[in-house]
Amino acid sequence: VGKAAGWCRKQVKVPQAGPQDQLILRFEACDFDCTVWVNGERLGKHQGGYDPFAFDITNFAGLQAEISVRVWDPTDEGCEFVQQPPVPCEACCTTSIQARGKQALYPDFIMYSSVTGIWGTVWLEA
Repeated sequence: VGKAAGWCRKQVKVPQAGPQDQLILRFEACDFDCTVWVNGERLGKHQGGYDPFAFDITNFAGLQAEISVRVWDPTDEGCEFVQQPPVPCEACCTTSIQARGKQALYPDFIMYSSVTGIWGTVWLEA
């Protein structure tokens, strides 16, 4: 959270795929900035804390694979930061790039401690 990122790595055996099959690695949700690799190859990146996303991993069918996920949430490192009431900060919220709710690196007033990571189910779909 803030300047630090969270990492998750998992070794998996990717199942075989038929000629017309697609293997999709699905994420129900990650908070907030998520990058995914398989065997060191970057599959892609997603930003958003509440929406699902997916990557095609058909190229890894039949292989032993290491799935690596990096998740980072800038929380109040972005332009929405409000140190003291009044809330909301009308001057900066109109240009904010991230909805963060009541999370803050230094919680006070009505703010909560910040969290980041994979918080939804992750599965492989064939």
